[in-house]
Amino acid sequence: MTLTLSGRRFRKAGVLRLARRASPIMVPLHAALSVIHAIMPTAAMALATANFVDTAGAILRGGRPKGDIYAPLAVLLLVLGVFWTIGCVTQLVGARIKLDLQKKLKPPVVRTHSALDYSHIENAESWELISRVSRDPVKSMMDGFTAYMQFAQIVVCVASVLILLLTQAWWESLIIVAFSVPMFWLSMRAGKKNYQAGRDAEKFNRRTEYLAEVLTGRDAADERALFGYGEDLNRRWEGQYEAARALKLKVSLKMFMITKGSSLILAAIALLVALTLIAPVVSGSMSAGMFMGVVGAVFGMIQQLGWQMSRSLEGISHAGEFIKDLEAFCGLSGDEGSLCVPDSHAAVFESLEFRDVRFAYPSGGHSVLDGLSFKIDAGRHYAFVGKNGAGKTTITKLLTGLYSGYEGEILLNGRDIREYSAGEIKAVFSVVYQDFAKYYIPLSDNIAVGGARGEDMSVSEAAGLSGLDRVAAGLKDGITTPLGKILENGQDISGGEWQRVALARSLISRAPVKILDEPTAALDPIGESRVYEEFEKLMEGKTTIFISHRLGSTKLADEILVVDGGRVAERGAHAGLMAAGGLYAEMFEAQRGWYA
Repeated sequence: MTLTLSGRRFRKAGVLRLARRASPIMVPLHAALSVIHAIMPTAAMALATANFVDTAGAILRGGRPKGDIYAPLAVLLLVLGVFWTIGCVTQLVGARIKLDLQKKLKPPVVRTHSALDYSHIENAESWELISRVSRDPVKSMMDGFTAYMQFAQIVVCVASVLILLLTQAWWESLIIVAFSVPMFWLSMRAGKKNYQAGRDAEKFNRRTEYLAEVLTGRDAADERALFGYGEDLNRRWEGQYEAARALKLKVSLKMFMITKGSSLILAAIALLVALTLIAPVVSGSMSAGMFMGVVGAVFGMIQQLGWQMSRSLEGISHAGEFIKDLEAFCGLSGDEGSLCVPDSHAAVFESLEFRDVRFAYPSGGHSVLDGLSFKIDAGRHYAFVGKNGAGKTTITKLLTGLYSGYEGEILLNGRDIREYSAGEIKAVFSVVYQDFAKYYIPLSDNIAVGGARGEDMSVSEAAGLSGLDRVAAGLKDGITTPLGKILENGQDISGGEWQRVALARSLISRAPVKILDEPTAALDPIGESRVYEEFEKLMEGKTTIFISHRLGSTKLADEILVVDGGRVAERGAHAGLMAAGGLYAEMFEAQRGWYA
């Protein structure tokens, strides 16, 4: 059973509530053990020490028999043993809580991430928020929970020592309280400042991560060696890293000086307490053992107030800021349809029509599509061409439901596409994108991914039709060989062979409409034309849409739609468009030499 995050408001102590919901037995147990563990080294240890020292002193003076030392010694050793044992058990309980969080928190975070509107993925600000929350939510939660437990221990420790002091020198306890309160406030402020510095540094961190991948990753190894750009990129990486580090360091140094300066003051107060307690010892109103126990407890408390408290309160503040991010993350608009499995049986495709469609990306000001209108019918091959940025890929994003905030109408079989379920839409369209995914899994599984919406043919058939049978023959374990170098015995394949894998995914799908959105852009124009020609033969009698800014494949299409300025500027077959001498003819003539 996982946690439900959507629509929830967690507030300041959200970390504790989420942890308790994830591990309802272990969290209260951890809290109880933490309280006991906090009492042991202070009040309990002070009393046990006082009893032992006083008994030992009395024995040395001849006032008590030597055998009396065993009982207080046993109590002192018992306190130490219980303290150590509780500490170990608390760590084990904490490890179990972390496992429970991994089991019950990570899945809903991943699910929420997967169901977000596509617009959030392409928006820099929301993507930074998503990155912060998704990077390691379990660690953030566990760090916050641990900080709360440490703070609770400090509070219990201080309370027990203050009670002990009240019985011996009440006015000293008031002085410690007076200096402790400002430290609480300073530590909380330090946490907020540091977390904010981390948020401000996020944009630099993303750049350093990217540059680090270019500098060290396998994909860019060949070009790094060929062009020798490592030194220049390293300077850029260092600049971005230094900018992020400087942001955090400035805040950290300032707060370090304030909080640790206060710690020194508290240490001086502890020393003053020890000095003022000498007089009662000399006068006989306080035993030497009690003096040693109280002084040890006070210095132990000061160490926790000065060093551990600032760290725990900083962690609590971090946790509070993380919870705010988690609330904002859960409040991002989502689309549960993105998690839907494609329907096993696609609707019979008859037609697709855009009627005066207008669309602008949320992060952009101008309309990418500005009154786009066209209609395509089943069983024909279409090519959408135009310059880069003309809006060709946007058409695909609207068709597949990545964006729904458009004006006008998109009709599938004469029915508004927004009336269809996500599963129905996914079953109709199979898209091979320009930046298609490369999965480092066996070749057969790479192809089978496309059959999630129902297979139109077997994996081996799709591999044969797309030319991958020859590729598989050259692999160590044939079609079951893992691709890439991640898995054991994995093998690399060429860029053109990866493109054939992407095409095979489309072939295996039952989707009646096949869309190729410039998946061959990395090939040379002649190679691209050959791929489209092969695909066109394989798709004979089916509906296909080729999207490209290069025109080598357009002669294969039954009809060509020229997109310009967010509208269909021209439409027709190749010969007719060339005869018209318009934009298409101009573009084709400019590219003619590529295909000679």
